[in-house]
Amino acid sequence: MAMPTPTAAIVRRCAPAVALLIGSVVPLVGAGPAWSSPAAASSTASAAEALTEARAAYGDAVKAVELIGAQGDRLATSAQDATEKAERLRGIVQGEDGGTIKSAMGRFFSGDPSATDRAIESADSAAHLARLAARSKRALDGAILKAESARLAYDGVLAEQARRQAGWSAGDAAEFARSLAQPDERYLVTDPEQDARNRAALARWEQYLDGLGDVGVVPPQADRLEDPDRLPDGLGALESRGGEPIAGVAEVDAGQDSLVVLPAETIRAVSTAFGRLGLAKVPAAGSPSTFACGGLVADAWGATDQLPADSVTQWQTFAKVPSSEAQVGDVIVLGSRRDGLEESGVYVGDHQVIVADPVTGTASVQPVSRKRLYGVKRVNVTADRTYDAPPAGRCGQAAEPAPEGQSAAAGTFAFQLPLTADSYRISAGFGQSGPLWSSAHSGQDFSAPIGVPVTAAADGVVTVEKRSWAGDLVRIDHGGGVETWYAHLSAVDVVSGQQIAKGQPVGAVGNEGNSTGSHLHLEVRLDGRAVDPSLVLQIPEVPRAPHPAGAIPEEALCSASAGTPHLLACDAAVSLRVMSAAFTAELGTKLCITDSYRSRDDQTALAPSQRRPASATGTSVHGVGRAVDLCGGVERFGTPEHRWVATHGASYGWISPTWAAAGGSRPEPWHFESS
Repeated sequence: MAMPTPTAAIVRRCAPAVALLIGSVVPLVGAGPAWSSPAAASSTASAAEALTEARAAYGDAVKAVELIGAQGDRLATSAQDATEKAERLRGIVQGEDGGTIKSAMGRFFSGDPSATDRAIESADSAAHLARLAARSKRALDGAILKAESARLAYDGVLAEQARRQAGWSAGDAAEFARSLAQPDERYLVTDPEQDARNRAALARWEQYLDGLGDVGVVPPQADRLEDPDRLPDGLGALESRGGEPIAGVAEVDAGQDSLVVLPAETIRAVSTAFGRLGLAKVPAAGSPSTFACGGLVADAWGATDQLPADSVTQWQTFAKVPSSEAQVGDVIVLGSRRDGLEESGVYVGDHQVIVADPVTGTASVQPVSRKRLYGVKRVNVTADRTYDAPPAGRCGQAAEPAPEGQSAAAGTFAFQLPLTADSYRISAGFGQSGPLWSSAHSGQDFSAPIGVPVTAAADGVVTVEKRSWAGDLVRIDHGGGVETWYAHLSAVDVVSGQQIAKGQPVGAVGNEGNSTGSHLHLEVRLDGRAVDPSLVLQIPEVPRAPHPAGAIPEEALCSASAGTPHLLACDAAVSLRVMSAAFTAELGTKLCITDSYRSRDDQTALAPSQRRPASATGTSVHGVGRAVDLCGGVERFGTPEHRWVATHGASYGWISPTWAAAGGSRPEPWHFESS
């Protein structure tokens, strides 16, 4: 491996000071850290502390969801068992000789409880447990909302820190990064050699940060360093050994030598990784293995929401760089072609990387040998292609595979138009009024010649009817209370009870019933109520009106679940309902929702610490009606319920964003978004 030497690419001019610091380190054994510099008491140190506290509060909130959810599952199981026992005893009572009166007298004559006594006690117990389970469900709803609030607060601290950083001096930026890199008070390393290695690497990093401050460089954002030909004033292109400019970094004149300039995001990620050293517990909702297999990298880059949380996807999506051009902050992917993929970590120079132990989850600085190096990746440079997945090793798979015959590609469920694009023109729209209808028009009309083929918008079960207003009418039940209706048909190609697939023939356009010309009348119904088909299907001639996040009118939203107040964008609501029906059919339990669309007022109430609603930034997926928080077991990684949604959800257009995955920068097992 030909990675740069300790100071060749970063702090060459500081080598004597670094050597002195390394030589004077006193090993720390079984005690808290005493490493921080006097600068740690400054305002920038306070900013780093606020960031750390917000992050910890979010982690605690996620952990609370996990605990309350597990308790709720136990109570629900106990309530079900007690109910079944009460039913069995009730059956015994009804079948006893002498009937209910005799069995009710059992305790009086014998002193022992009769079947009736036991049945009454079991029924009381079942009712009590059911009340406790309902109370636990309400507590879970509250816990998930608190976790969401904590995440928004964390994001708010990040945004505020970014705003402040825009006005920082070079010294402020260096001081903030130093503060963020200081070890946590829970740091505990009992191996003197490992402790010395951790300390030495941190000393080198602090020397580099001080070097940036000395030459007056405020680290620029990553997008300003991606093109070596268009760097900020005062910075030059860093060249490879072959004389080629290196993307994603720069250099600045530092007197007798030059100093590498890393992006601000990279510096924060490296400092965050240093702050994770020596901690026995991994972030909430993670496990030691997920933390080692990409979670530490995602955690370090926590302000980058879309960072993949697993080593496999990190390898596939990040830009690949030659090992000879590795820079501090790059992602080091460990493993070999023979043994497969191992951990990924953050490169800290001197052939060393911060990685997490897959058994304990504790992060430490470890040497990287040529034999252990699978490759080097750079986060802040756009990759020119997607890389093939490496062979499975200790960090085997990016995600659970979809069942055989099912695609894991997001968005495969989407309803399709029942007519081909060149076969119709748009006529009467949803909600239109006129003498032809007793009330507002309940569907979308597609004018087309008689005989034009009509196909199913999605999979479902067919019912064929004849109605005065519709003539031949085909209804398709897609599950979850979702139906599509096809009216005025001149021919019907299906029969009642038939299972039909998306795109299969339904019939042909006609002019039957209440009709003034040949056309297809298409309706979409949720729980029997007609909704605008253009909000469910993509109809090019009827574009959807844009709405600001958190300000979607009620008529543009649909019920996400029967009998609940939860609303979503209509196409998202339909796909969630159909997915929920499949979930129930396979697991026997209902898919419950804790949160869905959020108005501006809802978002402001959820994140009162923010100066403005989260939706104002345009990043709230809840605010555009395309995110849900699920419960009923889905709120915890590793449960059958979560595995089902994680595996099958993409087939219905519902995915867990990378930041919400186990080991991600915001691990939220309950959070899913509609593509």
